[in-house]
Amino acid sequence: MKTKLLILTLFFTTLLPVFAQQGSPVARQLVTVRVTYQRWNEYRPWQKAQPGHRRFFGIVLSDHRILVMADYLQDATLIQVEKFDRPPRYPARIIHTDPQVNLALITVDRPGFFDDLKPMDVASQLQGNRFRCASWQSGQLIMASCRFSHVASRRNYTPYFRYPGLYFITDLKNGGRGEPLLDQENKLAGITIRQSNNQMVVVPSSVIQTYLKAVAMPVYPKFAQIGVGWQFNRGPAQSKYLGLKGSPRGIRIQSVQAEGSAAGVLKPNDLLLELDGHAIDCKGDYRHPLYGWLDFKLILNDGHLAGDVISAKVLRDGKELTLKMPLKNIPPSADLIPMTRHNQPPPYLLAGGLVFRELDVPYLRAWGDRWQEEIPALFRINLEMNGQKQGENRRLIVLTDVFPDQYNLGYHDLSQLIVTKVNGKTIRSIADMEAAFHHPVGDFHVIELLPGFNLSKIILDAKTFDVATKRIMKTYQIPMRIRLRKTAASKEK
Repeated sequence: MKTKLLILTLFFTTLLPVFAQQGSPVARQLVTVRVTYQRWNEYRPWQKAQPGHRRFFGIVLSDHRILVMADYLQDATLIQVEKFDRPPRYPARIIHTDPQVNLALITVDRPGFFDDLKPMDVASQLQGNRFRCASWQSGQLIMASCRFSHVASRRNYTPYFRYPGLYFITDLKNGGRGEPLLDQENKLAGITIRQSNNQMVVVPSSVIQTYLKAVAMPVYPKFAQIGVGWQFNRGPAQSKYLGLKGSPRGIRIQSVQAEGSAAGVLKPNDLLLELDGHAIDCKGDYRHPLYGWLDFKLILNDGHLAGDVISAKVLRDGKELTLKMPLKNIPPSADLIPMTRHNQPPPYLLAGGLVFRELDVPYLRAWGDRWQEEIPALFRINLEMNGQKQGENRRLIVLTDVFPDQYNLGYHDLSQLIVTKVNGKTIRSIADMEAAFHHPVGDFHVIELLPGFNLSKIILDAKTFDVATKRIMKTYQIPMRIRLRKTAASKEK
């Protein structure tokens, strides 16, 4: 009898923490999300890599929505959600995703799924000095204390979008997977995106509020970017040269990107003094009412979205002007070397056994964790000049590999070479290459490479080109000869 009593006591003691957690508000506001994903093989772009798995967290919001980090949904083949970090797993679908701001919304369509869950309120701003971070670990709800450290401007892995990153010192272990940061009223103060040792980075609730506001609009406007190159205005000589009286302030505009909000508004050599009523100092910072001194580019996303209009005060040719700046979004595809493909497969072309593809950062990441140091020097140089070389349909085309055949003898060892022209035609995309191969130079195809290599041209026989390509595809079991990139225009059709 005593043995049975002991077993029952242990049994109920084990269950008690689970019941207590399921009844607590936070436990009903935090779900576990499991994603099965399958990336493309960057070296063999017609193939998929082995499937992988991700586990992270979702925050329950109103209207049966779950807030998650967008990058965890990349290449997803199956999305499942668990309540209370326990089976069963329910299939979920994506409602909306914005890779630039790295936020997304998913939902579960199963009737009754949200009945025992509770939406979490989003704080209007960061306030108070007591914060906690919630996480599910092995079926147990963990509440870890978080101590505010500092704020810094952060850039998402997708370019152009910057946000005020909140840094906290935390007791949480292995965080940075979308855990909610809670204020003392148990409202959502932010969502964690990174953790290294005991320091975590949080996207603040102000950004989340703006994102949710944008999603609720009839047409999602996206976030805005200014799109300028600029320099400090610390030196009194430069300040005087630009016509400014008194102490140096503002920043000198060096260049204006065609896709950005500044296009048609600011000009090179303008001294930008204010944006949206915020004075800009000589280092390019403005005083945020809550976070202190921050990068001036954050002004455009402080409650604003693309389509809004803000004011810009400049000193131009010695005269102060107040201009209207309609805010615009710079699409990631504007980069010469895009940081991400947003779930799109890599464009490529197999031509006479030579493999060409459009260069992007997912391909560069195949060099490993230290890819920025390991990639070829010419790739690195162009990556650093990304913001200066833009255009929706402009890409670097790279010869990545050669499938050996008698047809391409002499070129079997070539790889990682940048193509400039094919048959006299300038190449800016795989579509350009495909078109150029229809117009040989006499009896030959002439592929020109970026200067700086011992080999500057590849010459292929045009008469046997198609036959050789088909033979090589059959020999090496390559199912598709070409894949074109989906441009913004083609996506809308």
